[in-house]
Amino acid sequence: MRISRRTIKFDLGNETALLLNSTSGTIDIIPNKLLKNPSSDTIKKLTERGHLLTKDREKTTLIRLTEIAKNHGQNIPYWFYILTTLRCNFNCPICYEKSTHKTKDLNLATLKKIIKSIEEIQKTQQILNKRMFIVLFGGEPLCGNKEVIENILKECKRRQWKVVIVTNGSLVKKYAKIFRTYRAVISDFRITLDGPKHIHNQRRPQKNNLETFSLVEDAIDNLLKERFTVKMQTILGNGNEKHLKELAKFLLTKNWFQNPNYQWRIEGSHDYANLDPQKDEISEGEMVKTLIDILKKYPEISAKIKFESFKYLGHIVNSFEWLGTYKTYWGPKYGFCEPQKGYHFVFSTDGKIFHCPRTVNNKTYLIGTVNKGLNSKSKKYKKSSVLEKQKCKKCALNTFCGGGCAVQKVCYDHFDCQKYTLQIINEFLTLMRKEITKRSDPTNIVYINKPWIDFKNY
Repeated sequence: MRISRRTIKFDLGNETALLLNSTSGTIDIIPNKLLKNPSSDTIKKLTERGHLLTKDREKTTLIRLTEIAKNHGQNIPYWFYILTTLRCNFNCPICYEKSTHKTKDLNLATLKKIIKSIEEIQKTQQILNKRMFIVLFGGEPLCGNKEVIENILKECKRRQWKVVIVTNGSLVKKYAKIFRTYRAVISDFRITLDGPKHIHNQRRPQKNNLETFSLVEDAIDNLLKERFTVKMQTILGNGNEKHLKELAKFLLTKNWFQNPNYQWRIEGSHDYANLDPQKDEISEGEMVKTLIDILKKYPEISAKIKFESFKYLGHIVNSFEWLGTYKTYWGPKYGFCEPQKGYHFVFSTDGKIFHCPRTVNNKTYLIGTVNKGLNSKSKKYKKSSVLEKQKCKKCALNTFCGGGCAVQKVCYDHFDCQKYTLQIINEFLTLMRKEITKRSDPTNIVYINKPWIDFKNY
């Protein structure tokens, strides 16, 4: 019996092993003795789970599974970021935009061209209005020209586009009247609260070093009172990871979780271009383990938390249901992130277009301008599947990493995507070994999830 090269074997240390297959998506726990001396029944089960596929069968399976991904993609939103300014009234030491802060704000003339460009993309790609989301972004977007901001809301209302406002919360009161006027077009506010008071103030101080925690707290209180949807964000890094339980405890005292318009979104501090990894970056495995521990302590908040930035571990976590079944897509990962799948367009204040919010004003990732339209680079950074990329299509882990981050590969010379992915998976499985072994059976194969495709009938 020959196990597929696309099956990762992880020793659990209790005479069992975990098998993770990147063609079928199956995760199984098997006694080592069944691997060493497999019976016909074991071989049958491993075949049905995709662990014994031939190379040709693996190839045809992955091609067939593209239809699942394609069908799912028909419902994914498109995000058009409009930067109203690159200025900000905060002085966050972890800011990934520090090198791009400029004084120039978006003006009405450029906004008009941006709206026209978005219309052209919508028409060319035949995007339904229900999938169109305009994101007010910055800097701090509310530091921008007030007339421009109101015009964005006005133009979106005319076209039935929804608007997401990403703000630090400090200037929300200033725009209260405008927000009420355009309530129908505003999808939600994204406001970051990065920890309990003392931690948040360290990570997100004002430029004059004054605290910001109370500003954010008041902004969320006021928006919820006005019945706006608030998706509060926490960016998890070395500086606040150990304080997440303390933050959760504070949030419970606010009773925000009881509000139908409130959601807590947690994601990792990932910036492959500007951050010192030793300063704030935490591994994806460590981050997910922290979140699992939070839900164990506070299970009552599970329905109100949304987890972001699981670039490598989403399938494993969802399969074990450690954070619930939060994913809507069950299938292989053919692209790393939404920007690289072609669902993000980022318009800077001067009308230049970039592929990702993390690459604003970096000419390497310029994919067009409002004057000339999209360029050839837009195809390079968008919609390229791991089955098409030369370095990815033969990789045994390609459907778990989706090809990796384009920015990371540029910023780190000789970056080994496969090695990096395997390192993250191994680290996480090691952290969760105790939990995984609880599911093992010394005599039988334990199926953790269902395959992406039914091999019994295929």
